[in-house]
Amino acid sequence: MRSPRLASLVLLSLAVVAQLAAAERPNVLFIVADDQNCALGCYGNSTIKTPNLDRLASLGVRFDRAYCNYPVCNASRASFLSGRRPDTTGVFGNATNPRTKLGDEFQFLPEYFKSHGYFTAGIGKISHPAFADQIVWDVQSDPQVDRQEEIVKLAKKERKRQNKNGPVDQTVPVPFEWHATDYDDSEEPDGITARKVAQLLEEHRDGPFFVAAGFHKPHLSHTAPKKYFAMYPPDRMPLPAAPAGHEKQIPAIATPPKYYPELTDEQRRHIIAHYYAASTFMDAQVGVLLEALDRLKLWDNTIVVFIGDHGWHLGEHGGFWAKQSLMKESARSPLIVVAPGKARGAACARVVEYIDLFPTLAEFCGLPPQPGLEGNSILPLVADPQHSWSPAVYSVVTRPAGGKRKAILGRGVYSERWTYIAWPDGSEQLYDYAADPHEYHNLAGGSEYASVKAEMRALLEQAPHSTTLE
Repeated sequence: MRSPRLASLVLLSLAVVAQLAAAERPNVLFIVADDQNCALGCYGNSTIKTPNLDRLASLGVRFDRAYCNYPVCNASRASFLSGRRPDTTGVFGNATNPRTKLGDEFQFLPEYFKSHGYFTAGIGKISHPAFADQIVWDVQSDPQVDRQEEIVKLAKKERKRQNKNGPVDQTVPVPFEWHATDYDDSEEPDGITARKVAQLLEEHRDGPFFVAAGFHKPHLSHTAPKKYFAMYPPDRMPLPAAPAGHEKQIPAIATPPKYYPELTDEQRRHIIAHYYAASTFMDAQVGVLLEALDRLKLWDNTIVVFIGDHGWHLGEHGGFWAKQSLMKESARSPLIVVAPGKARGAACARVVEYIDLFPTLAEFCGLPPQPGLEGNSILPLVADPQHSWSPAVYSVVTRPAGGKRKAILGRGVYSERWTYIAWPDGSEQLYDYAADPHEYHNLAGGSEYASVKAEMRALLEQAPHSTTLE
């Protein structure tokens, strides 16, 4: 029988080994921007200025075909933070608690890392603010929520100033609120978030840490210090180019709630300018984080992930705006992954989805896979962006239903070649991504594409389907 002293030494040795193992584990910096689409310099947009995200992409892998699993805030975040599809989480909008179906004992992504010895911090908007208390972190705060009363007062003050002095760009009325403020970056909520995260990185530089920065911009209102609006004169904003009348091929049910076909070109240019200003402001806050990684020499032991929680339409398809569409500009989102020892400055054309993030981060950090994950680790693609991969990924969105049904679901399936969207009223959309990446020509009605539709419908059926909407 072991002596008490020997047993104590064994336990002490195990504790030391555990500490050393924890110290050697990679860190995670997880960055989420709200409503950020792929209108970024590193994704080929030559108008917008996003030098920090461009730099981040040059250090890792830019995923050109990444899709959210539901194009609205709470549903998307519940999905990628759980590694489950909306059909599994039961979250199909902003009003459902993410634990409604998953339960109180379920461990979301940061909680899973916390249970494996990681320091965890979530600053800003990571989960939906209405349900921020449903995820346990070591440190959590959201400057936008903490300062909401003050922000409302500042917005009223700004509106009064604009009414008195005229807006910064003498704008015409648009359906999306915006504010060009007189404040410094560090005084804005997202600026506070970036600086708080940088401070936490310094305090926990010895790791291992899982630190998340959630930026509210470019989500409405399109608010940023006025210097960012000065970068984008509305009259110089390019409008989406599309074949005349192509929107007639889009089923009515596919139209998002924010559909404004009546806007003038002048109004459209103003909205795009406002969105770009808010995106560039957000990019500058990413720069604060990159500077902290540089200064603290954390790149060699930190995996950095940047995503937008979903895309955002900018007037495409004859008047599509905002989100809640299964078409490219809404369902597709930016994803950049920088991982020590993996590919640098590379682009990946494989289709991936946001539920892949949970297993990817767990694998990279050497954690056992959580049972029930519905995505796949994309670590092989981070190492080799040309690696063969999954045939398809999925997204869903709700539409109002008549009678006693709360809502109905449209479903999209995306392969490297094809996009197929099926609606409960029988409407279909089929696009050849190789020949028509902007989704201008709906091929669903062509008999010559019957076999393609059958193949895509078969892929669609492979994803789990819910029978009821909560």
